[in-house]
Amino acid sequence: IDHIETPSPLNPLGVKGAGEAGVIPVGAVIGSAIEDALGVPITEMPLSPLKLYELAKTQL
Repeated sequence: IDHIETPSPLNPLGVKGAGEAGVIPVGAVIGSAIEDALGVPITEMPLSPLKLYELAKTQL
């Protein structure tokens, strides 16, 4: 086994990410679940308890 360094040309440090893939879609997934539950479109993030309350009130 040989280790070959291949820095990324896309940023000044040459670093690459790998562990972020599991956490990047979390906000969108939660927003989508709330859309399904409330039946209202989520158009902005982050969601606060007050914003969720206001969205839920529109469905009454």
